[in-house]
Amino acid sequence: MLGAVLAQAAARPAAPAVESADGTLSYGALVAAARAEARRLAAAGAGRGSRVAIESGYGAGYLVPLLACWLLGATAVPLDPAAPGERRRYQIRRAGCVVAVRGPVADGVSAGAAAEVARERAGAVPAPGDPAAYVLFTSGSTGVPKGVEVEHPALFNLLDHFVRALGFGPGHRMLAHSNTVFDMSVPEMLIPLVCGGTAVVAPPRAARNPELFARFLRGARLSAAWATPSQLRLLLPFLAGERVFGTLISGGEALPAALAEALTPVTGALWNAYGPTEITVVGLCTPLAPPFSDPLPIGRPLTGIGARVLDEAGRPVPAGTVGELWLSGAGVARGYTGEPGLTARSFVTGPDGVRSYRTGDLVRAGADGQHYFHGRADDQVKIRGHRIELGEIEAVAQRLPHLAQAVAVDCAGPEGRPELYLACVPAAGSPPWPQAQREVRAGLHRLLPAYMRPRQLLCFAALPDTAAGKTSRRAVRELVHDRLRDAGPPVGAPSIPPTGHERTVP
Repeated sequence: MLGAVLAQAAARPAAPAVESADGTLSYGALVAAARAEARRLAAAGAGRGSRVAIESGYGAGYLVPLLACWLLGATAVPLDPAAPGERRRYQIRRAGCVVAVRGPVADGVSAGAAAEVARERAGAVPAPGDPAAYVLFTSGSTGVPKGVEVEHPALFNLLDHFVRALGFGPGHRMLAHSNTVFDMSVPEMLIPLVCGGTAVVAPPRAARNPELFARFLRGARLSAAWATPSQLRLLLPFLAGERVFGTLISGGEALPAALAEALTPVTGALWNAYGPTEITVVGLCTPLAPPFSDPLPIGRPLTGIGARVLDEAGRPVPAGTVGELWLSGAGVARGYTGEPGLTARSFVTGPDGVRSYRTGDLVRAGADGQHYFHGRADDQVKIRGHRIELGEIEAVAQRLPHLAQAVAVDCAGPEGRPELYLACVPAAGSPPWPQAQREVRAGLHRLLPAYMRPRQLLCFAALPDTAAGKTSRRAVRELVHDRLRDAGPPVGAPSIPPTGHERTVP
C-alpha cells in the first residue's frame, strides 16, 4: 500500500492527491508532509511495531499521519475526537498507543493517555512479526469496544480489487467523507491514492447538512463514491434527480429495492457492498441493475476471499438454504487486539487449515454465486452504517444508578429509519422518572459515542421474559414499538408504578 503511494509520488509528483476546501495537495507534497510527520513521530517515541493514535477527521489531516506511521513501520489507531474521553482513553490503553497525533480540536485526553502508556512500556521490545496497518475499534458486546487489527496484505488486497473493478487510475476522483473510525473511510481515501487518482474531501459540515452536501456533490465531478443507505435517503431530495456519481457503492447496512430504484437517476452505476471490519471493510460486492426487488443481493466474494454458508455445527447448508456466513482468505484480519479469547471464538481454523471469520450474519447463496442477507444470529445491529452491539449499550447502562434493568432495541423511528431505544426499569428507591431519566441520559452521553446513544429512554414497570426466564428482546421490541405507535402513556412515563422488585438482565 505505502509502496504504491510512493511510486505515484515519484512518477507524478505534481498530480493532485487530495483536494479539499483548503486547497489541493499534490502527491509530492503529500509524501513530503508524511516524511516530516514521521520525523516528528519518531522524535516523540514512535517506531517500528509501536501504535500511534490519530485523533483527526478525514482528509489530509488523517492521511499525512497515517502514511507517516507506515513509513516508520508503526500501526495507526484512528480515534474520534468527539467520542467520550473515557472511551478514547480505553482504546489507547487497549491498543498500547505510545504517541497520539492531535487534531485541530483536542482536549488532551488522548495525549495524556498515550504518555501514560509510553511511561509504562518504556524499554519494552516490540512484538515480533510484521506490524498491523491499523487497529479500528468497533462496538463490543461485553460493554467495551474491541480493536480489530488489519494487516497490510489484507488492505492491499481490498484496494487492488477495487482499483481493477472500478477501472481507476490517474484522473479519477473518489469522494472522501466518512469519519476515520468508520471503516468505509478506508477505501474512499486510499483507493485513489494507490493508482494516481484524487481523494475529493467533502466539507466537514456535509455529514449533518444534506443540502450543503448536495451542492458540493454537484460540482465535485466524482468518478465514484461510497455511502450508506441512511446517508443516501437524506441526500436524495436535494439532488433532484441530477447525476452526481459515476459509480455509487452502497454499504454499511441493507439497501432496500425502493431506495435502489430512487438512486438510479443520480448515478451511472450502482453497486452493493457487504463486509464487517474483520474482513477488511468489504468481503462481497456486486453491481445492481433494474428491476430491483427485495432482498437485493449483497454480492460475490472479492478476489482472494472465500465465502461459505454453514450451519451451527460448521457444516455446509444445502444450496439456497439460510446459514451463517463464514469468510476466509486474503481479507481476514489478524484478530482483536489484546483479546486472545475473543479472537479464538470469532476467527476459526478448520480441519482443512483454512482460517475463517464467523460473521454472525445469516445469508443464503444462490446458484449464480450471489449472496442474500437474512438478518443476524445475535444482537448486533446496524444504525446509519455503524455496527452496534446492543449488549454494549446495556452493559454501560447497567453501570449507571437508578436502573434495575435496561434493554436496548432497534426499532423504526418517526422517519421510518431504524433507531436505538432503551427500555428501562427504574431501581427501587430511585427518584421520579423524569429526574432519573435525565441522569441516565447524561451518563450515557458521557460514556457512549453519539452514534450509540439511544434516541429515547422508555420507562416500564417490568420487561417480559422468555420461557427460559431470560429477557425476551423480541417482546421488548414489540413493547417499544407499541409505545411509540400509540404515543401514550406519554413517552418516558411508566405504564404502572415500578415495584422495586424487577430483575436485572443477566
